[in-house]
Amino acid sequence: MWTRRPRIFVLDDQPIVAESIANVLSTAGFETHARFTPAEILDLMSEFSPDLLISDVALGPNSINGFDLAIYFQRFYPECRAILISGDPNTTDLNDRARRGGHEFLLLQKPIHPEKLLEYVRNSLSHLEQAA
Repeated sequence: MWTRRPRIFVLDDQPIVAESIANVLSTAGFETHARFTPAEILDLMSEFSPDLLISDVALGPNSINGFDLAIYFQRFYPECRAILISGDPNTTDLNDRARRGGHEFLLLQKPIHPEKLLEYVRNSLSHLEQAA
């Protein structure tokens, strides 16, 4: 049981993907905010503190990647967890680089079944649950 609804930021440069993920999570009772560019998600970060970031890894040309964004988020919000998603199987190099830097992120391959996503989200947010 949570003391408040967990706040989840969803970032994907494909609006249909970001909105679909946000809808699944919102229906499950989470407070969700979908955005489509890193700049939009950083603006949102100035308004709300996130509990979880779900971000695509590849966010368009000349843009920060999801791993670097998750590292940035955790610098400001150490309790914020991150789930990274990718349709590209070659993102393991970025994941390995993050691990070498002391960062551990869950990396999921697209497409993700909604029930499986909810399972990963609940597990990622288990540190927020208050004992009954």
